[in-house]
Amino acid sequence: MESNLEMVDTLLANDELNTSDRLEQLERKVSVQSDELTCLKSALADCIRRIQLLESKPTASPAPAAPSKISPKSVPLAVKARSEKRLSLTPSTARLSQANSSTRSSSNSLNEGHTSPSMVLKLRGRSVKLYAQTEHLADSVGAPDASLRLEWVYGYRGKDCRSNIFLLSTGELVYFIASVAVLYNPEENNQRFYLGHTDDIKCLSVHPNGVHCATGQTAGHNKKDSRPHVRIWDAINLTTLKVIGSEFQSSISCLSFSKVNGDVLAVVDDGNDKFLSLWQWETGLKLASTKCYSDAVLNCEFHPLEKNLLFTSGKQHLFYWTFDGALLHKKTAVFEPASNTLIQNSESTKNAKLEKPKFVLCMSFDSRGDLITGDSDGNLIVWSHKEARMVRIVKKLSDTGIFTINVKDDCLIYAGKSNKIVELDSNYQLTGRSLELGENCGGCRCILYLNKNMVIVGTMKNSLYEANLGEFNFSKCLISSHCDEIWGLSKGKNASSFLTCANDGFLSLWDSMSFGQVWSVGLQDRLHCVDSHPSLDLAAVGFSKPKWIVFDLIERKTIYMQSEGSEQIEVIKYSPNGCYLAAGSRDNNIYVYRVSDNGLRYSRIGKCSAHSSFVTHLDWSSNCEYLMSNSGDYEILFWRAETCRQVVDVQVIRDVEWASRNCVLSMETVGIWDNGSDGTDINACCESKRAQLLVSVDDFGKVNLFKYPCSSVKAGRKVYGGHSSHVTNCRFINNETRLITTGGNDMALFQWEILND
Repeated sequence: MESNLEMVDTLLANDELNTSDRLEQLERKVSVQSDELTCLKSALADCIRRIQLLESKPTASPAPAAPSKISPKSVPLAVKARSEKRLSLTPSTARLSQANSSTRSSSNSLNEGHTSPSMVLKLRGRSVKLYAQTEHLADSVGAPDASLRLEWVYGYRGKDCRSNIFLLSTGELVYFIASVAVLYNPEENNQRFYLGHTDDIKCLSVHPNGVHCATGQTAGHNKKDSRPHVRIWDAINLTTLKVIGSEFQSSISCLSFSKVNGDVLAVVDDGNDKFLSLWQWETGLKLASTKCYSDAVLNCEFHPLEKNLLFTSGKQHLFYWTFDGALLHKKTAVFEPASNTLIQNSESTKNAKLEKPKFVLCMSFDSRGDLITGDSDGNLIVWSHKEARMVRIVKKLSDTGIFTINVKDDCLIYAGKSNKIVELDSNYQLTGRSLELGENCGGCRCILYLNKNMVIVGTMKNSLYEANLGEFNFSKCLISSHCDEIWGLSKGKNASSFLTCANDGFLSLWDSMSFGQVWSVGLQDRLHCVDSHPSLDLAAVGFSKPKWIVFDLIERKTIYMQSEGSEQIEVIKYSPNGCYLAAGSRDNNIYVYRVSDNGLRYSRIGKCSAHSSFVTHLDWSSNCEYLMSNSGDYEILFWRAETCRQVVDVQVIRDVEWASRNCVLSMETVGIWDNGSDGTDINACCESKRAQLLVSVDDFGKVNLFKYPCSSVKAGRKVYGGHSSHVTNCRFINNETRLITTGGNDMALFQWEILND
């Protein structure tokens, strides 16, 4: 009977493997077919455009288009009352749209009537033809002499990580974001960085000596070079002491140095089996390993007084682990009060029943060595460290759960998803000292005592605050960032400032000299792109839906709102003279507006319609006469802004001087593409004309530095890491002496200094 059961189990296991293999094969086929469909669509669009070119006849140049009438829904909010009188003075938008459609070029392909230097770039099976200027561009094969130095990192990983702020013996705070471990001195407002990781850091532990740090990372883009591993490094000289890895499955979820002598490191692997392992970290010798739990493990801590005792907690569990020199032995804590358990905040013993919490969220230790836990039900429980029983229960301290606990001397502070910090004495009674952070700060993720009155708070909105629990009772933001993907980036009005917007709905102004956030305003909906006016204190902001606004940067309010197109506004850009605004949409169109009344009035000139996929990037010519655009199917099209007509003559546009180089597909940026690129690897680029540098950012978390112009397919580059997710945008600021890059899922802002080697 047993042999039959074993045979059935074996058959089921083989069947599961075969099913998994078949699913993987089908997924690969679907991916290949999707690529082929994209290429077929692009080829068909090219054929149609060539046929239209052959059938078209020359037409007379159209008369300059008159400004269109402003519809009531697009009236500036600041001048809505007086705009009603002006509507009758402008021609009808419908007539203008009809005129534009009748005079639009019937071909999207450039007219090659004259010979011009050109190059063919192949992306995902499609040939993209690029045209050089009359004076042939010099090949920029070598890497640039200049280099980048990471100067500042805006943000802290508090959205989905915990217990990740520590105080070092150097007086610095250590925490992490993206793949960077940051050492921050609040008094001097200075940062140093450990850059040894290749992908997201997920956990951090500090040695009892306050100098050695251990950080664990997740699996990265490159499976060979970015396997999950642990790095132990020195906080003084930022050198790597030891790397532990090669056998972890997914990512490292928890780390803890032994508190007695610090020679053992506990590691929890976040793979399917959630293995807990002990390592002699100086030699890299594994001492023991065992399956920890079947579900999420959130915390792992060694006891501060007993060398071979440690604890793990997480989803519906708390385990005591003892190490006998060869094996780890587990004891499960029972969430039931004993007869001698002291229960607080309970009206009677009848109400003393305690339900098992869904999550044990945090752990700490009191001066006697007893374990203190906070859970998702808002209970604070004190456990005997000698046996797995409850000593004290403080019920319902928080309605939103207790996310973090920190003990110093005879006091304890705790906080939860709410933004309130509360202090208790050694008898777990309120001391009367508490502090509530602002509404936009987010819930508290981690708290650290600096001294009797001052605490450091890490929030779920990726910010760090310094809070005073004493008589002054104040909080001050030290580090901040967005708490969702960052896509919008623009230079500010001042040379040292810049603007960002993100999917969290916030528009923020930053100062690169003071390394701080000047202000941040919530605009309710998800934001995707932003561009500041070249001469006015205004910014145009595009949303993740068919809507854009004009925002007053001084009064911090919306002064104009426009609904346009049918999908997300992908890119928005003012002309260099500020007289035009172009908005590229995911509905394949570019909407062009004339700007008047000091940026308060926007009249739609027309719609540029020729792309066969969504618009991704825009550039204006220096004389504000032409637009260059890229699309999702790797098209490069040119437009006359005043008429919204496509320019198809190579001789007209090949010597045009462009005010910026944000289009990733052009002759001057061809060198940023690698062989085998699928066309979506590079998210953005920008140029420094002063330093003759070009920067591109990609889906692999890299910032790439080239010479500009970059017209050689084998251009040399310098590559910089730090971001752990796709890098979404980049801009030179501060007279092109600094570079800002924005992260996607890592939600980080990096500020780089340009160094001339």
